[in-house]
Amino acid sequence: MDKDKLKKYANDLEFDMDESEYKTLMGEFDILLKQVELIENIEGISNYEPMDFPFPLESACLREDKVNMSLAREDALKNSKDVKDGCVKTPKVVA
Repeated sequence: MDKDKLKKYANDLEFDMDESEYKTLMGEFDILLKQVELIENIEGISNYEPMDFPFPLESACLREDKVNMSLAREDALKNSKDVKDGCVKTPKVVA
């Protein structure tokens, strides 16, 4: 990663750093890129798919939709102060 790219990215994100911070960040990117290279060189790594999350999530699937007993419209509107066309009427809040 070179300094010009970092400056462009910083400009795109609308912030700037001083020269010592760019130097530190370039060193950190070098370390990160070396670590990625080490991971790429692990034998058989291409046999595995990338993971979104490190643990299996049994609760991640959606439940099946089931029709349950619902409240009748008349019962739902029974305690409303103001009803119009089968809906609760509320005061206008936007001018």
